[in-house]
Amino acid sequence: MNDPSPVRLVRVEIDGDRGAVKLNSFPGDRIWVEVAKGGQVVGMVERSADDVGLAASVLEELAEEYANFEPSSYASFPDNLLPKASIVVPTIYRRTDHLNRTVESLLALDYPDFEIVVVDNRPGVNHDPIPEFTGDGRVRVVLETSIGGSAARNRGIAVTTGEFIAFTDDDVIVDRNWLRALGVRFALDEDVDAIGGMVRPTDLETRPQLWFEEFYGGFTKSFLARKWSTKIVADSDPLFPYSAGHFGAGCNMAVRRSAFQRYGGFDVRVGIGTKAKSAEDLKVFINILLGGGTVAYEPTALVRHSHRRSSHEFMIQVFGYGTGLTAMYTSLVLDDPRRLVTILRKVPLGLKMLLRPEERLSPSKLTSFPRRTKVYQLLGMAYGPFAYLRSVVSMRKSRSQLP
Repeated sequence: MNDPSPVRLVRVEIDGDRGAVKLNSFPGDRIWVEVAKGGQVVGMVERSADDVGLAASVLEELAEEYANFEPSSYASFPDNLLPKASIVVPTIYRRTDHLNRTVESLLALDYPDFEIVVVDNRPGVNHDPIPEFTGDGRVRVVLETSIGGSAARNRGIAVTTGEFIAFTDDDVIVDRNWLRALGVRFALDEDVDAIGGMVRPTDLETRPQLWFEEFYGGFTKSFLARKWSTKIVADSDPLFPYSAGHFGAGCNMAVRRSAFQRYGGFDVRVGIGTKAKSAEDLKVFINILLGGGTVAYEPTALVRHSHRRSSHEFMIQVFGYGTGLTAMYTSLVLDDPRRLVTILRKVPLGLKMLLRPEERLSPSKLTSFPRRTKVYQLLGMAYGPFAYLRSVVSMRKSRSQLP
């Protein structure tokens, strides 16, 4: 049985009624308050419960703290100026209830013109096909038997027609305005090639779900819109553009079709489902930036992710993320060996920030993730270059066996 989380997750709209929030809790219980203003999540804080839950004074305090925060506005943008959008969801169809929930949330999107492509990425053909989804023909299921999330996403890119392609996963629920926020940002920022959005947890019911937020700071760590390019950032970020976690995550990212044509698609040698584990999303962002393109972060593009519920799953994830990160860096160097010196120069600072972050990554006043978590991460990072080489060899063997 999974240990229950010691933290409750509660969303509060501070520009609405500020009466006390009644919760089934005891005085002193830890509560993570997701602070929302104008429908946008603008902050995350930890507070303690009182006799009823969250006191009205806590809401008044938060309203004052975030009084100067101006949420983004996209609701008034005219529909006829929004570009056509395509949504790609890769799946190995293990959690059918999660996939159905994801597609249901996509069909409820507020957007004038979009299509949804679910990519069945199960290896081989000896399985029952994924049942058709309802939705007035807006959902198609296509097959990609080359294993790996990168291959599945590339297949989705190839069969879609939107001006930009948004990507999410089969364990995510998208906000009703998710696609509109992405479409408006692309329409207003014509120089932006790719966008990462905000990812918040669906719930924090078990300790390992809390550990993910505490250890990584979740998938996204900022509540402010941002934009990066070699001209904008220059030398202000010593890890740019190789820093992990700044730009977004594969479960909430969007790329213009023209950017894929200029900078290439997802690298099939890295990513979920390959021996290199993950970080295919980060490589797309880095390739765009190294090619002279622009990447943005849009906090109003919100999705909610179901984190791993057990400690075993969490540790596998931590090892995999460590492996994927250094495997991806290895692929960048082998793509262009001139990058090796630059990356090596950034390694000491990167390790320092990884092992001893200057800021607390989550609202937790008392972190609870096990000490062995960093060990699993470092072991994964040490294994990453070997994992990438194994992935390359595996890909070559697969191709040689094709008829």
